[in-house]
Amino acid sequence: MPTPPADWYPDPQQPARLRYWDGAQWTGYLVDPDKPGVVRYENPPWAPSARGINVPLSIAVTSAF
Repeated sequence: MPTPPADWYPDPQQPARLRYWDGAQWTGYLVDPDKPGVVRYENPPWAPSARGINVPLSIAVTSAF
């Protein structure tokens, strides 16, 4: 079965908006129905975060002086 060509298709997560399919995978480019002329980028929920794991970090600093 051939894959669909690159184009805008209903978002698999929220079909009311459009997400760009690049011919091989879904991208983070979206168009919301209330702003049809505005393309925005949002990391797809299934993609790994570019920043790694989002965990609060605490560091204790002590001095020997």
